[in-house]
Amino acid sequence: MGVLEGLRDACPALALHIDGPALTAGGLDAMRPSRGRPEFAALATRPLAVAEPASAAEVAALVRWAAGARVPLVARGGGSGLMGAAAVLVPAIVVDSRRLGAVAVDADACLVRAGAGATLAQVDAALAPHGLMLGHDPWTVGVATVGGALATNGLGYLGARAGSFGAQVRALEAVLADGTIVGTPSSPARSTGLDLARLLVGTEGTFGIITEATLAALPVPEERVIHAWRLPSFDAGVTVATGLRRTGVRPACLELSADDAPGTAELLLVFDGLRGEAALLAARAAQLVAAAGGERLGAAEAERQWGERHAIAERWAATRRGGGEWPPDGTQFDYAHVGVPLGGLATVRATARTLVERYGLVLIEEGLWHWPELYSIVVSGPPGSAEGVRATIDGVCAAAVDAGGTLEYCHGVGWKLAHLMEREHGAAGLAVLRRLKAALDPAHIMNPGKGGL
Repeated sequence: MGVLEGLRDACPALALHIDGPALTAGGLDAMRPSRGRPEFAALATRPLAVAEPASAAEVAALVRWAAGARVPLVARGGGSGLMGAAAVLVPAIVVDSRRLGAVAVDADACLVRAGAGATLAQVDAALAPHGLMLGHDPWTVGVATVGGALATNGLGYLGARAGSFGAQVRALEAVLADGTIVGTPSSPARSTGLDLARLLVGTEGTFGIITEATLAALPVPEERVIHAWRLPSFDAGVTVATGLRRTGVRPACLELSADDAPGTAELLLVFDGLRGEAALLAARAAQLVAAAGGERLGAAEAERQWGERHAIAERWAATRRGGGEWPPDGTQFDYAHVGVPLGGLATVRATARTLVERYGLVLIEEGLWHWPELYSIVVSGPPGSAEGVRATIDGVCAAAVDAGGTLEYCHGVGWKLAHLMEREHGAAGLAVLRRLKAALDPAHIMNPGKGGL
């Protein structure tokens, strides 16, 4: 009996796709070899099948069969992940969550229960009639799913107010590697030992497959104030970001960016709140920005920047056709999103510029997101520069960890950063994680090759 025949016998009601286009699309996420990783192209593997379970019970039956048959599983949401976490690298069954899309709102509790396959935009649409909204607003809001965003513990445009997506979880339901369905209780506070939800958020399906989440919802703000500023330097933006925190002025979004040339930087600030509250916070922020030499840009420019925050992802979603290479001319392009203690930020920035110059790359942009410790760079290079692009990104990640920070704050680990996990956790820390993996997934079927596990 073949592998798929055995699966059909074990799970007769399970929707299973084995046609070529479904397998091609189901085996990829948004990770591409053009991001300084040409070897990634050779690793891409067509899945054995794409399964679409319609309930946690169907997921559990699939996982039990996979554990017995020693067939790897790769959980998949919207396929917009940037690190290869949903890419198929060994013969595996893709577990597509699209049919796990139910959404239920408890307006008085400010909670929403959503299936792992519900897109963030769908959750937001369900909350809107109740005057509520989701606190997670990433660039891929129309594509990313609840399960995928939790598996990477994503950070979105409202993160300065709401925190990462994992911070918004109140309860989880998931299927472990032996087919056990586990659930955690919904409570705003708990004091009962290890929270199992923490084991599943950010671990990219390597410990279990999230099937449902209960999430905190935010009231739709009565007032939103959006300001854009031009600052004399990137350092001036760091001063503003630290000043906002020290004075208790908390924006919903802070985005600082500068290009390669020394000189000015741009700062986008968004404030949400009750009527009068957001305006008060924006006014206090304006004093800090003015003291740092900032010049206010027009309201139209501020609204344009905020209104176009999802544009890149929308273009990507409209044009993806089974993973065509981008850029098509062989240009290399990549980015790092690292967390750096404030005292080490100058050193990491200097390291980034040194590496860019060493490898003849272009520093397209450097920036901060929400807090002065969350630093990002975007680099590009001509065809043939893959080695330099990879060395630059890995070097910036290593510098951030060496400064006491983290090598990624936004997109997860996946395949791309798996080789740096010992640097992130230390040898002892990584050994603990691997022991947990071995205990929970002895057959090693849950998303192998990801996260350094």
